[in-house]
Amino acid sequence: MVWAESRRKIRWKWGWVVTAAMMLLSMYPQLRFWSIRAGQWNGFYAAMEGVGDEVAYSAYINALIDGRPRRNDPYTGRDDTSERPQPDSLFSIQFVPAYVVAFIARTLNVSAATVFILLAPLAAATAAITLFLLLASIIEDERMAATGVVLILCLGTVAGGHSQIVRFLGQEPLYNYLMFLRRYQPSASFPLFILFCWTVWRALTSTLSKTKLVYAVISAIVFELLVFSYVYLWTAAIAWVFAIWLLWSAAGLQNWAVALRRLLILAVILVVELIPFIVLYTRRASTFDAVQVLERSRLPDLFRLPEIISLVTLAALIYLLQRRRLDMRDKRVLLTASFALLPILVFNQQIVTGFSLQPIHYEMFVANYSALIAVVLGLATIVQLQKRKPVQLPRRALLWVALGAFEWGSYETVVATAGSMPFSRELDEARPVATRLAQIHKGERRESLPGIVLATDLLVADSLPTSAPQPVLWAPHMLVFSGADHSESRERFFQYLYYTGVEPTQLVKILTSENRYGLAVGLFGFERAVAGLSSRSGTISREELVVQAQAYAQYCSSFTAEHASKHPLSYVVISTEETSDFSNLDRWYERGPGERIGRFMIYRTRLRDRNYQ
Repeated sequence: MVWAESRRKIRWKWGWVVTAAMMLLSMYPQLRFWSIRAGQWNGFYAAMEGVGDEVAYSAYINALIDGRPRRNDPYTGRDDTSERPQPDSLFSIQFVPAYVVAFIARTLNVSAATVFILLAPLAAATAAITLFLLLASIIEDERMAATGVVLILCLGTVAGGHSQIVRFLGQEPLYNYLMFLRRYQPSASFPLFILFCWTVWRALTSTLSKTKLVYAVISAIVFELLVFSYVYLWTAAIAWVFAIWLLWSAAGLQNWAVALRRLLILAVILVVELIPFIVLYTRRASTFDAVQVLERSRLPDLFRLPEIISLVTLAALIYLLQRRRLDMRDKRVLLTASFALLPILVFNQQIVTGFSLQPIHYEMFVANYSALIAVVLGLATIVQLQKRKPVQLPRRALLWVALGAFEWGSYETVVATAGSMPFSRELDEARPVATRLAQIHKGERRESLPGIVLATDLLVADSLPTSAPQPVLWAPHMLVFSGADHSESRERFFQYLYYTGVEPTQLVKILTSENRYGLAVGLFGFERAVAGLSSRSGTISREELVVQAQAYAQYCSSFTAEHASKHPLSYVVISTEETSDFSNLDRWYERGPGERIGRFMIYRTRLRDRNYQ
């Protein structure tokens, strides 16, 4: 049976059921955090340690809420101005979701931390409902579509080859939790990818010319939004359109030439829509390529779990096609194969382009979900076409499959939340410091620029810009913005070490035995310090550490008043539990009496007279 477009309306009841279920699951981390913190909660969101980078995203949102321009750096405090234009960063190029989230925050008059709390259930709801729309439109069985939504969203991290399941194999998960919910990337952009797939499908299969045109226009608009939302999603969208073009060509459907012309026109439009992106990309910061870990490579990459799942799905389709149990002219079969081809294409595009772009991000944010979409569509198509007519699976079977997937997603969420509570607690304990700094700046002259803050705890330094306008001397996520190049970031990092009393002889020991948050990033960047980002990451030798320690020793021995005044400090934030030696700091700066905020002390500082030094 060759599938033809149906005019049946989608029954949304089951879509709303799974949407509500995914919203509840997404709210668990924050609800658990509230229950643990109780009356001590200071307003920070439950940050998931295993997903990474949320503090940088919330810092950028806070800057936009404060009315700062698109090209801003919340860590150095530098904004794009006519006198001092700033280059583009990942954040300023991928601005669509950031502006949407900031608009919600400004409309509701809430902080960046609060809007991140709201974003979790909102993102879960939009992902679930758009995925239900896609599956229900193709499968035409709402119960199966609802079951598919739960399978795809709850097992996505498993399909990426990570998740808590690797613990049963004696390994530590590199990433955990439900990765499509990482805020605000990809949580605010992921539904756009699903919506793009649905609009392209409708444009190809609708029978009315006006309807085709409408969906084609919508798909072009959605793609343009994707281009300025998340690079891994729009590049995956291009790979998927290419897969459809290949399959439509191979199938030789009735009117296939017309469909191919539509795809070709769509492809041309997509390429044209990339021009504004290319313009911004040419204005990128010098740190951009290192942060993106764009590597030269033409080596194939064939053994990632999403690819294996996809290859098994394709093998099953080919087997059934050869046995004539499926029809290659069936558009659902072709669509299933296109989603299965997507992971293979994105993991191996470097064979043609010569560039590899952080495959692990495809693994966790799009290829894994595409592989599961292919599995769901493939199983549904096989069931429905075996007897040449729609066949209803037993309702109990669908229920048990959905419950099983939801149970695993719940387990993943509970375990990841428990592991992230100490991380979230530290961020929440530091928030009153940030709000106090914001109050201090608000009370100062409006024309004065916020002074630089030295936070001795690097996790605190990373989180301060989420709630405070002041820049920081150094924080690990300073590297992902455009305000400081590699040279300046390195100097700021060495200055941080110097002021906090880290001796050059201690540095190697600290990095090899204590593994303090962010220190390895300061010396080697995310591309080396974070496992999985590149072929060279996670393997820093002792010899390399010794070389860096020697460079730091030379910096300390040559430190002068000019160094101290280059990034003048206005505030120092120190934990009352801190035992570091601050004699270097006190040599160059006078500290005021200090103000205690929770377990932290805020000191106002000013450079000492040079005669004293």
